[in-house]
Amino acid sequence: MWFYIDFHSHIPVYAQIKNKIKEKIAKKEIQKDEFIPSIRVLAKEIGVNLNTVARAYRELEQEGIIKSVRGSGYIVIGIDKDRLLNDKIEEFKKVVLSAKNLKIEKNKLLKVIDEIYGGE
Repeated sequence: MWFYIDFHSHIPVYAQIKNKIKEKIAKKEIQKDEFIPSIRVLAKEIGVNLNTVARAYRELEQEGIIKSVRGSGYIVIGIDKDRLLNDKIEEFKKVVLSAKNLKIEKNKLLKVIDEIYGGE
């Protein structure tokens, strides 16, 4: 499977698809000028509606990350890693603020971060 979608997440499926593709590009698992799976193939592989994948691809195209090649599919143009990093930091800030508003202790959040990073 190309990647996993969490159908129980509060994050919409199309946004998860976008994020997973961006991550694969950022980690160089998908290279510039490489084709990504067609809408139909990816929808079937991850078990979602064609329109969901189409929306994710459309938004990735609007962001300048992929482009449609007539008759061939979608090709990776590239990604602005600084923009991706800033987007992730803003996303993280929102989650931390939400946790703070729920009175979750800072030490608990730091412990979770340490667990995720595993002593890196």
